[in-house]
Amino acid sequence: MRKRIYSVIGLWALITVCVIIAESTGIDPPVINIVGAYVSSILVAAVLYKAPWHFFILALCFDLLAAAFGSVLDLYRSIDGYDRVVHYLSGLLAAEGGRLIMRYILRRYHERGLLLVQILFALFFSCACAAIWEIYEFSADQLIHTNMQGNNLNTMGDIVSGALGAVTYTAGYFFWLIRQKKKDI
Repeated sequence: MRKRIYSVIGLWALITVCVIIAESTGIDPPVINIVGAYVSSILVAAVLYKAPWHFFILALCFDLLAAAFGSVLDLYRSIDGYDRVVHYLSGLLAAEGGRLIMRYILRRYHERGLLLVQILFALFFSCACAAIWEIYEFSADQLIHTNMQGNNLNTMGDIVSGALGAVTYTAGYFFWLIRQKKKDI
């Protein structure tokens, strides 16, 4: 538990450095972006406090890339393609999350050998997360007049990027499993 607390404190320190850099270079991010970066790190830590260590750290790193670098340092607007990279990485992360969820469910019911179910669930879970995120952006844009979504091209590009991350994860995990089986023989 102590490692997790130190990891979150380290993330807050990095967010603070991003805020200082943004303020000193004239980026001047909206206060909501700064507050959102800190709040999102707390939410990630709270939701994933019992998750496997590797997933906890990956989620904190993703939060750093998305909230602190993307929103506070405004890399979404200043680096072409940054948004696509973040959505691709979210596809990878959500697929690992989906696999962990299904692994937990299968172990609970003593069905450990259903690796194909884990892999397929990871793929579909991640694709669903990409779509749900875009629904969230659309809803926020409509209800509170933000400008997160942009246009249909951006929305579809984000969903495709997340789905490509999911496919990459699924293929990579599948080939890793095959390689592991060959080592066991």
